[in-house]
Amino acid sequence: MERTIGNLGQEIRQPSRPYANLSQEGVRRCQVNTLLSAIPELDEPAKGLPTGAVDLGDGFALLRKRDRYTFSPVGGAAQAILDYLGDGHPLPRIKRWARLLLPNGQIARSSWREMLKPLNQIRMSRNVKLQYHEQVRFAEVLYFTRLSVQADFAEEHDWHWQDVAVVQLYSLPDADLLRLSSHTVVSCSKLEEICVIDAKKVLSVVAMIPHKPRLPAGVLDEEDRFFMLEKPGLDLSNVGITNNILDDDDDDANVE
Repeated sequence: MERTIGNLGQEIRQPSRPYANLSQEGVRRCQVNTLLSAIPELDEPAKGLPTGAVDLGDGFALLRKRDRYTFSPVGGAAQAILDYLGDGHPLPRIKRWARLLLPNGQIARSSWREMLKPLNQIRMSRNVKLQYHEQVRFAEVLYFTRLSVQADFAEEHDWHWQDVAVVQLYSLPDADLLRLSSHTVVSCSKLEEICVIDAKKVLSVVAMIPHKPRLPAGVLDEEDRFFMLEKPGLDLSNVGITNNILDDDDDDANVE
């Protein structure tokens, strides 16, 4: 809201009648956003990716920050990578990537970088909706990475990149709450399960809002649960306004 007010204020061109001009600019913004929402093809094409980004095709792109040096993953992430690669593949050294540009214009971030920032500076864009084992699931992105994989063990030089997201899954939505709310309350709990998915299986960014639902018996559920909200912040004030893919201003000597 503050950004929208600031943008409208910058568009005032008649200082003698600022409020009338501001009102007209607001009407014009609503008209443009309505058209872009109904006919996305009217929007201007993207002006290209920032330096260091990797175009993955189909509208996906990896965006920096990125680890400056490779390292060997450990713990649950390492096991998840090995499970994803399958038998016979050694654990590769990796560089973490902070962000993933999606075909819908959203930017999925990761807890790797977001957890380093003060709470008032966090965008909370690390929770995503994704396709996992033929199901639509929700997860928190730990980081994105590129796995160097040998496609054919018989061919020494047959290597390629597999672009993936390392994520921590949420449970399936509570079936009773989903039914009682006419499929409006999507309530999940956070699992300990870490898995690796193809980066192109990420569908959109979502908000996972902590809540404690009241059960049908009238008591509060003591389990930590999260209410899923799709397209956080997407309303008529910013429809058609794309995310700034250059906006990543944190400084760290270990990343580039």
